[in-house]
Amino acid sequence: MLRLYHFLAQFLTPLLKVHLKRRLKQGKEEPTRLYERFGGASLPRPKGKLIWIHAASVGESVSVLQLITDLRAKHPEVSILLTTGTVTSARLMTQRLPREVLHQYIPLDVPQWVTRFLDHWQPNEAIFLESELWPNILQAAKKRSIPLLLVNASLSEKSYKRWRLAKSVAAKIFSYFDRILTPSLETAMRLKSLSVRTVDLTTNLKFTTTSLPVNQEELSHLKDHIKRPLFTAASTHPGEEEKMIKAYLSLKQRYPDLLFILAPRHPHRAEEIVKMLTEEGFTIARRSLGEIPTSNHQIWLIDTIGDLGLIYSLAPFCFLGGSLVSIGGHNAIEPFALNCLVIQGDQTFKSNHINLLLASVVVTVKNPEDLIVAAEAYLQYPEKLLPLQQQAQAILAEQRQGLQEIIDKIMESMR
Repeated sequence: MLRLYHFLAQFLTPLLKVHLKRRLKQGKEEPTRLYERFGGASLPRPKGKLIWIHAASVGESVSVLQLITDLRAKHPEVSILLTTGTVTSARLMTQRLPREVLHQYIPLDVPQWVTRFLDHWQPNEAIFLESELWPNILQAAKKRSIPLLLVNASLSEKSYKRWRLAKSVAAKIFSYFDRILTPSLETAMRLKSLSVRTVDLTTNLKFTTTSLPVNQEELSHLKDHIKRPLFTAASTHPGEEEKMIKAYLSLKQRYPDLLFILAPRHPHRAEEIVKMLTEEGFTIARRSLGEIPTSNHQIWLIDTIGDLGLIYSLAPFCFLGGSLVSIGGHNAIEPFALNCLVIQGDQTFKSNHINLLLASVVVTVKNPEDLIVAAEAYLQYPEKLLPLQQQAQAILAEQRQGLQEIIDKIMESMR
């Protein structure tokens, strides 16, 4: 099957070129950096040893930031290249990566493009995050004797069932890795049942991430300006905004001055959301227009990228989206790290391990009615917030202690 995949990747190369050009027209690729997707480099390789880290998108790239910072601090002689696959993650990394860390787009998994990439960068070690498994890249790196690590490995039940149907292929692909580190006992057991033997339990990198950036001056100004109770929904998806509106309207009956802060997961959906809100008769302030909500605004729409840190610092609690629809939930650690308590839906299958550790401080709801009850409890009894915030901080601090162990394992494996 891997031979077939290898053949198809080569055979379909012309179509993949068309695919990339189509993505370029859709704004999903950067015109000046498209060559990177063909394995080309837009930066020179630094001298000395280089660790290549690949994180698929925003969540994975953010989770590895503290690891990169600590790794550089302890081993400044080692250069780091981070690759991602989306424009959003690339722009975010431009803002948040240490200046000396390099960023490139990952090439598509086409043999000749992978060869071009590896010929230029010649990494001394390659680290893949969570569930990034590109057979041609892994095989090419293995042939060059580049140590391969899968860090923060995650294998969902759905993926596990698929791999079980092709157990020999799974065993082959996972065998490319010299070491697999996972925070989840569930994932470790699933991997071992697929004949994977190089699995170690470690802390979850998402617990070690630096807090989202916050402009403290702006935060102070907003706290002085917005002296109203807040109902916040962050990283929402289609099908959830309607439920949030229902909850907001119900809560507003008891708290007439309640401000609804809505931060959709994908800001490019702003126009459709504005249309929906306008049809409902809401008055809206938009972050993208530099508007700050006044007493006349009912909703503050955060239709920008990179402002969740500000919102979590402003809001005492939030509903975290992707959890009342079958997205699988989002990272609850980010709001908790900024003392924003989390209410989320029950469809959080992507974060089972995190949810288990945070179970004592997170509130899980099944529908808008449950959400209304949970939000009203926080609005009515604000004295409940501080003990839960302190408990959450203690959990995060305990989990962060495992980062050094991961760094040690990375350095042990490097050639």
